[in-house]
Parts: sequence; structure tokens; C-alpha cells
Amino acid sequence: QINAFLTIVETNSFTKAADKLYISQSTLSDRLSALEEELDTRLIQRRSGKKKLELTEKGIEFLDYAARYIELENEINDWKQAPLLPHLKIGAPQSVNAYLFRGLYRSYLAESYQIHVSSHWNRTIYSMVNSFDIDIGIVSKPYQSNQVTTKALINEPLLIIYDNRFSDYHQLDELKRSDQIYIGWGPDYKDWYHRQWDRNIPVRITLDSPELLMDYLESEATWAIVPWCVYQDLIQKNEHIKTVSTESDVHRTLYLIYQMGRGAARNQKIKEFIESLHDYALELEAKNLCTVLGDDL
Repeated sequence: QINAFLTIVETNSFTKAADKLYISQSTLSDRLSALEEELDTRLIQRRSGKKKLELTEKGIEFLDYAARYIELENEINDWKQAPLLPHLKIGAPQSVNAYLFRGLYRSYLAESYQIHVSSHWNRTIYSMVNSFDIDIGIVSKPYQSNQVTTKALINEPLLIIYDNRFSDYHQLDELKRSDQIYIGWGPDYKDWYHRQWDRNIPVRITLDSPELLMDYLESEATWAIVPWCVYQDLIQKNEHIKTVSTESDVHRTLYLIYQMGRGAARNQKIKEFIESLHDYALELEAKNLCTVLGDDL
């Protein structure tokens, strides 16, 4: 019935809609009438002599609901036909998913179960783990939660970078906050950062992820602070990216969060992924790309 309504709107004709659905006009009209009766409202004005169909106000409002209904119905059909594979849902900040752990995710392409990876803010990740919308989260800022387990995972070095075609920096005291392309990297980073620069001075621009960073570094006197994984990606694309050394340890801390308790099979998959995550972190540590926090997770 809903598909009949949407087809009538799409074709703007009962005749064309019936042809498209391979049904008679009377059958099409019966389906529309049944839908209107179920909704207890008129959706389409039927006026003799009018070439174009007119939606009622309720019909216009119902269009969005109808489209979402069909979309959901298609998703359910896809789900019904898909092979039954165990899967895990993982949420993390964009920089973690796109740069730091993409090698880990790639290794699961050959596994017998699926992983679903999505990017969110830290607080959103906690909420999603708490409500079981995702199974595992990786965050750069821990929050207090009675239900969610939080464990320190790694410290990843942060580097001060610039493009030497547009900037020329050699030491920390040359950097002005007003020239910075700012991205927040968690509370440990902020503690160090606010000891170096006056927070009352505005930055050049603030970004919520590093994807646009390269374009903005191609501006006079700009600089930025990024994790090692982002730096590695940038230097592969731009040989002019240089670093400014610092005497202190500058890093971001990443935390693993999860919640057990929704079935033995799911809990086992979470444990297996955590083991793989820990092994992958040890591989990164062996390459001096991070410091693993704790002997196990």
C-alpha cells in the first residue's frame, strides 16, 4: 500500500503508477484507499478534470514517513537474506579509525565474522557502549560509569608539525597560538598544552578531525599538533611536512571501553577482539609508535 502511494506520487499519474507496478488501476486505487482508511486520512485529492494529482497537507507530511518505511523494509529484507555471521560493533574517534587502527581492522577482512566500525565523539561512544549500541569503544577521554569497563590502552606521541614551504619553525617558543590549526587530543594533551600557550588567545582555526589538516597547513605561518599515526600519513602525501622538537613528553592517552553481559557468544567475541587489539598495540610499540599501558587488557 505504501509503495503504491509513493509510486503514484513519483509518476504523478494513476495510469503510469499502475503500469509501473504491473497492476490494474482499480487494484492501485483499492490499495491507496485501504492505506487512507488505515491512516484515517485523505492523502491524495481526487478531482475529475485535473491532469495533475494533488497531495493533501497530510499527504505531504506522510511522504517522509512512507519513504523511511520503505527504506527500513528494504534493510530488513537485506538482513533476512544476509548470511548469519557473528559481528562486533566498534566505535572510536575518526583519527583512531582512519589512521591508528586501520591495519587491525583490515586484518578482519579474512575472518569468519564481521566488524562494524563507526566514528563518534568520546561521550557518544560511552553512551553507545552503555546502551549496547556498540560492543567496544576506544576513547581519548575517560568518563565515570558504573556499567562500562574503562582500561588505559596506549600513550601515543604527539608531534608539532608545519609545512616548510609556508612556515619556518625551529623551537617551541617561536609558535604563536594565533597561527595554530587546533585539534583537541584529550585531557593529557590539554594539561601540557595550556602550560605552553595562553588559552585566551584565539587559534587560527579549530578542526574536529585531521582530514582537512593538509589544506590548512598550506597557509602562511600555520602549525598543528597531531598524533604519530596522523603524522605518518601526512608525510607519505607531503614531503614538506616537518616537526618541531619538544623537551617534554607530549602524548594522548587512549582508553578501551566495553560492557559484558549480553550473551556468552558476544562476550567471547569481545574478549577475542581485545586480545587482538592488545597484540596489535604491542606491534605498534615495537615500532616505537606508542607505549602500551598495562601488561594485558
